Amino acid sequence: MYKLTISILFLLLSACANVNQQFFAINAGDSKQSVLDKMGAPDDRQFQGKNEAFQYCTTGTSFGKSTFNVVWFYSGVVTGANTYTVAHAASCMGHFKQINWEDAPDVTLEVRNR
Repeated sequence: MYKLTISILFLLLSACANVNQQFFAINAGDSKQSVLDKMGAPDDRQFQGKNEAFQYCTTGTSFGKSTFNVVWFYSGVVTGANTYTVAHAASCMGHFKQINWEDAPDVTLEVRNR
């Protein structure tokens, strides 16, 4: 029984590490398709105009906490990413934060005179 418990714990920790590794491989300027290739389909998707946010959730990351990774896009290009945790979230459903678009990373538009 002890070996089974240790094996299950190891698999869970390995899965969490893999999700974090993929999340930390995302960079500003990456395409939406690149994020989908690395992270898969988001658990939550919100958008407003050209702004879009994908949220991914991993449960049980630290003693009853769930970790949520947010990837921000503008016109299909990554502009930023952040993470938040929710304590005592046994599942991800119902725990996604509503995106506050004022928190979106700044976007610099280049204007060229012709």
